[in-house]
Amino acid sequence: MCDDAGMADARLRWIVGPRYDLTFFIGAAALTFVFLGLYEGLKALGLAPSGPAALLTYLAFTALLDLPHIFQTFSRTHQDPAEFARRKALYTWGLPVIMAAGLLVPALHLEAPFVAFVAIYGSHHIIRQHVGFLKLYQGLNDPPGPDRLLDRLALELGLYACVLHDYVAEFAGQLARSVPVYGKWSATAPVLPEALVAAVTQAAWGVLALWAARQLYRGLIGHAVNWPKLLLMGAALATHYVVFLVAAVPFLVAEALETAYHDAQYHGWIMHYQRRRFPAVPRVALKWAGAALAYGLVAGTIEVLGYTHDVFYWVFAPLGMLTLFHYWIDGRIWRFGRCPELREVLPGPPREARGGGGPEGLTAA
Repeated sequence: MCDDAGMADARLRWIVGPRYDLTFFIGAAALTFVFLGLYEGLKALGLAPSGPAALLTYLAFTALLDLPHIFQTFSRTHQDPAEFARRKALYTWGLPVIMAAGLLVPALHLEAPFVAFVAIYGSHHIIRQHVGFLKLYQGLNDPPGPDRLLDRLALELGLYACVLHDYVAEFAGQLARSVPVYGKWSATAPVLPEALVAAVTQAAWGVLALWAARQLYRGLIGHAVNWPKLLLMGAALATHYVVFLVAAVPFLVAEALETAYHDAQYHGWIMHYQRRRFPAVPRVALKWAGAALAYGLVAGTIEVLGYTHDVFYWVFAPLGMLTLFHYWIDGRIWRFGRCPELREVLPGPPREARGGGGPEGLTAA
């Protein structure tokens, strides 16, 4: 992949292919602006900013994108025999217990802190996925070296700095604040000192400036440009900046704007995984996509009804635990270095045709 001087090969490599990667892993960032446009369009029709417009925007997002991507994880945890055997107890009796524990949320009136925890954990999960794709593109096109660490530091600091802006304390001594969600529902979110957020933001800008200067220097001395990596970083940073520092939208809409890109990335990745891992199953990706969409429509409707009818929250609470389970397990089931069967989904021919090679220790989600 590189010559003796450490120069990257001029021929760019993609995870699936240029068109596929640009559509799902990079270009899907446009969905953030699609949902923002949908919300603004509903407002223009006279729907209240914090009422039906927010709820309808969220319903479209959660039913068509977010909840289906949660369901798609089962193709890795339950259909893949190697992964299922690895954590059989968790995937059989453990998961129902986890979901049943969700009933404690409404029983103990913990809805407000639970919503905030899911949102914060979700933001971390999204950043981890972007970093996973960054590492894949680095492994495909960049030689090993300190530039990989600088790339990651620039991306992570920039993304976390954006997220932290949602948790700045509004006055001294405040430890938490109530954020309206919909109707009577709210989220009890922690707050951070403004000085801390400002320090992280300044550090992020400093690292980004150093990173940009380094990219310019690499170009001047003749290193090939890793365009997939740069486009991914630009898309992730741009969407986070718009969501957390530009868009002034209600909580539910912000959730849709932040997560839409991540969801499309995941759908693109999981479809590629399904086709490569289960080539003998006819239309395997289409079948899973259909089942995931059916789940999303049902669970999304229940979730939205839960914001207007208390009884539906009791039904959705276990499904909320399934979302948390997805956030947690997803950081473990895509570790290429620890899961040899995943090498089959890496770029290039199947493992048997290339001697089992491939990047080690990468996390795709």
